Amino acid sequence: MVKWMCSLWGRMGGRAAKEKMRISDPDRNSRAEKGFTLLEMLVVLAIMGATAALVGVGLVSGRERRLLKQDAQVLSQLFTAAQAQARQQATAIAWRYGANGFKFESVLQTPYLPADLARYVDLNHQALTERNPTLRARAWQSEEPVRVRVDPPVTPVFNREWMSGPRVVELDNGLTQVRIVRSTQGQYRVLP
Repeated sequence: MVKWMCSLWGRMGGRAAKEKMRISDPDRNSRAEKGFTLLEMLVVLAIMGATAALVGVGLVSGRERRLLKQDAQVLSQLFTAAQAQARQQATAIAWRYGANGFKFESVLQTPYLPADLARYVDLNHQALTERNPTLRARAWQSEEPVRVRVDPPVTPVFNREWMSGPRVVELDNGLTQVRIVRSTQGQYRVLP
């Protein structure tokens, strides 16, 4: 067999035989035949770890962003409902919020009556949620505590006026933020 290979290489010529020999030369490319070095493996593992971490953070951030946006959409609809109820029943409704949730409350309005007649008036004849269960207290859907910034920075109150309530509400859970903006027509929109 060896004689046959030698005769084959002899017929191919000197240059082609040398090219064939280079492929089987044990000293050439000896580093490549050993595989990856430890340093190369560590670099690859570090890149894979960083990529996995970024993907994981992106998934958590995307979920939190979706939950916070849902909170903002629900809140914009509730602002519209509170405004409608305040106009319809000629009452003032305050929006109270905290890190864990929010609620709507009737603002106690004292009627202009003499003191002897005022004591007979039942000011709290029904709780706000009994009149409109839509405006019940709710927890934020976001799993992180939500910080709220309101413009103007006062307690938002909805009343009989056409343009009552907050102009801008910004919800921030530390990972993402969403804004609710009141338009000049009195409608609330959610902005990213």
